[in-house]
Amino acid sequence: MRVIFMGTAAFACPTLQQLLVSPHEIVAVVTQPDRPRGRGQHTEASPVKTLAVAQHVPVVQPRSLRPTTVLETLASYQPDVIVVVAYGNMLPPAVLTLPRYGCLNLHASLLPKYRGAAPINWAIIQGETLTGYTIMQMDEHLDTGPMLWRETCPIAVDEDAASLTSRLAEAGGHGMLHVLEALAAGTLRAQAQPEAGASYAPKLTRALGRVDWQASARTIHDLVRGLVPWPGATALWQGTAVKLWRTRVDELSSTGTPGTITAITAEGCRVACGTQQLLVQELQPANRRRMLAQAFVQGYRVRVGDRFDQDHDAPDRAADSPPDPAHA
Repeated sequence: MRVIFMGTAAFACPTLQQLLVSPHEIVAVVTQPDRPRGRGQHTEASPVKTLAVAQHVPVVQPRSLRPTTVLETLASYQPDVIVVVAYGNMLPPAVLTLPRYGCLNLHASLLPKYRGAAPINWAIIQGETLTGYTIMQMDEHLDTGPMLWRETCPIAVDEDAASLTSRLAEAGGHGMLHVLEALAAGTLRAQAQPEAGASYAPKLTRALGRVDWQASARTIHDLVRGLVPWPGATALWQGTAVKLWRTRVDELSSTGTPGTITAITAEGCRVACGTQQLLVQELQPANRRRMLAQAFVQGYRVRVGDRFDQDHDAPDRAADSPPDPAHA
């Protein structure tokens, strides 16, 4: 097939990479315009553009897909199909109907669950033990199109969003190749999504990551791993935001006021929660590099009985800029 690939975030790169070495022809890559990123706000190309340029594929970077000139450019490539992965914008009807096989989207959840911008993060935050990806025929609404292919993926109890994103990106790339082959052969039929069980996964915010030590250790642990690498779960230590990178639920009953450090071990700091205790193993103080809990204890002279602050009005300086959008 003649394929236009639309993508922006790093999540899209494994699919593009696999298409590039497949029998299909990538006639163009459409990605978001270069934007300022990071603390220095230096203008950078998207991961998808970087890969496309390295492979000498034509790149189109429209600010909007609606202008007639943009539609004419896309039509000039005569695509059989448009593959969309983590592009970052909704597609207008004129684009959806442009190719013969329509527009196919790789979405990182088992639809209709977790429609929206951050399905991987919310699946972990909600304590799911099973997720997956869905390849759907796109329509004019948000992640509601008929499904062509689904594959399940278990979530390990200590797995974070970064590692799960990597696994789903690789698996989804293989799934997309299967779907294109089946569509060309006429052996694949789309199925409408059921409305039962539909849920929404909104964009992540820094405010979402504020740790409430009154919650259970399991709830906080799921929040921590669901927000890696951005925006991160943050707690306050002596008035400064500290980003929690790695934790573990301790089966011991909670003792002491929530937020109080109850023990310091070789594995980390044990913190009282509303239910059970949380073992904090790796964290990052504001304007510092991430470090093991042992280094934090030594550098900040942490003692048993010390307590994380409850007032969370301080700015979260430990968090970096948000990543590229991971939703199309």
